[in-house]
Amino acid sequence: MAFNFMRGRQMIIHDPRLNNPLTSPPTPLRPPAAMNVWSVSNSDSTDHIISWAAEVAKGKSGAEKLDALHFMAHGSISGIQIGGQNLGWNNVNLFKKLNGLIKGAIVFFSCQVGGEQANRGLSYSLTFGNAIAAYAQCKVLTCKLNQIYSWTPGVNVIDFGDFEGVVYLYSSGGGDPKMLNYNDKSKVDLNSIVFS
Repeated sequence: MAFNFMRGRQMIIHDPRLNNPLTSPPTPLRPPAAMNVWSVSNSDSTDHIISWAAEVAKGKSGAEKLDALHFMAHGSISGIQIGGQNLGWNNVNLFKKLNGLIKGAIVFFSCQVGGEQANRGLSYSLTFGNAIAAYAQCKVLTCKLNQIYSWTPGVNVIDFGDFEGVVYLYSSGGGDPKMLNYNDKSKVDLNSIVFS
């Protein structure tokens, strides 16, 4: 089942370096439509990015919450390339600004962010995904492997399709993550993760 980014209050934060590498120069790609979509610039600091996500989450009333916050950016083990800095262990505490502001999940459509968990085993709790879940007090989804994205020429909207390989789902309460997508019975149901 395709995921609907327009359902509810969802925000996508996109790094424009996630592009069409098959052209020279690389063709910019756009993220899918959502309630709020922000393609950051290379000069945006990670503090500014997370602070703005918190403001969007609060909404006009100041008391609203996001259903989901999606990051679409290049990733590596325990971090992503976003804005003018990387978002990783050195600034993971910025996610405190989102504490209580995400009802569903923070989703990383980024390669290998969950690779740290894969290297250490499921019972290892000192991981980037677990730290974000603890700081933001919401579920967090990270990918173990490289994620493949496609686009329709001329339209240039990013389509991640299904997740490749194992995905880790962290809960706000800590503990071992739930491992998904390791067989046909453990597929990622993003609708359930975000909206239940």
